[in-house]
Amino acid sequence: MHFALAGIDANPIGLILWGIFVGYVFTSVGAAGGILAGVGHMSIFGLKNANMVKPMNQILTLVSPIVGTPLYLREKRIVVPTAVVLGLGGIVGALIGSTLSSSLLKEMKTFQPYFGMVTLGISIRIAYECTAKFINGQKQVTAANKLFAAKVKELKAAGKMNEIKEIGVNFQKIGLQNTFTFAGQEFKYNTIMVFFTGLIVAVISASLGVGGGFLLVPFMTSVMGFPMYIVAGTSVLSILVSSSTSILNYLSMGSSLDLQFLAFELVGVAIGTVVAARVSKYINARYMKMFLAVVLFYIGLKYVLPLVGISI
Repeated sequence: MHFALAGIDANPIGLILWGIFVGYVFTSVGAAGGILAGVGHMSIFGLKNANMVKPMNQILTLVSPIVGTPLYLREKRIVVPTAVVLGLGGIVGALIGSTLSSSLLKEMKTFQPYFGMVTLGISIRIAYECTAKFINGQKQVTAANKLFAAKVKELKAAGKMNEIKEIGVNFQKIGLQNTFTFAGQEFKYNTIMVFFTGLIVAVISASLGVGGGFLLVPFMTSVMGFPMYIVAGTSVLSILVSSSTSILNYLSMGSSLDLQFLAFELVGVAIGTVVAARVSKYINARYMKMFLAVVLFYIGLKYVLPLVGISI
């Protein structure tokens, strides 16, 4: 099938299947959906316009935030003040990142090496998260996760799932210094640090045309010490804000979207998101991350090595 605006021929079934893969990985791992979307657009389907690839990547990563945010809010699994501050920083960062990228990285020969270097960094980070050192350092996070999971199981057995919000995020102090509880554990963080993190993450993610979960998730788990049960929701809400800002800014600067091409991919991403929500709990998350780290490392090398005259 020919897609005139993208200037390529592609099999719609192939687009759907790739979308399923992207949606599954993004939902089950919580990161790298935009990176994989970019790889599909550039290397599998052959899009040549870098400033078309970037907003199209980000549109694919919006499926999970749009679907997941209402659910996370109902279960009080979003640290809303944190997401708001990350989002405010994200708006500023997204405008800066997309504006710079649109002019400085408009050619594939400059965009792909940058994309590859960041991808290599992501692969190393994901590999580190699989090590015993990292896992052993997440004791408070693990404790809160286990307490929450046990309580959810108890409420489900008693038919009282509507009470889940009582053990969700409850703030005790909001300001420059914030304190909240989740599943019986207390957490504290600084608002200014969160704002500038949101800004920096959005600059990088908007310039790449990705969501930013690959940076927000490790920041909230490793630096802030948040449990994954609240990291996912907090991350997707802030990504929803920053990615939407970035997409609109790319469009305002003249970037175009092949909506017909995107439609097939979005169907796949939606399917992948649903599948991951149902089956990811049966798959060892550590093995999934190790597989993803290897794939991303290869992708990073593929885009970086041509700088020194090597192709793989």
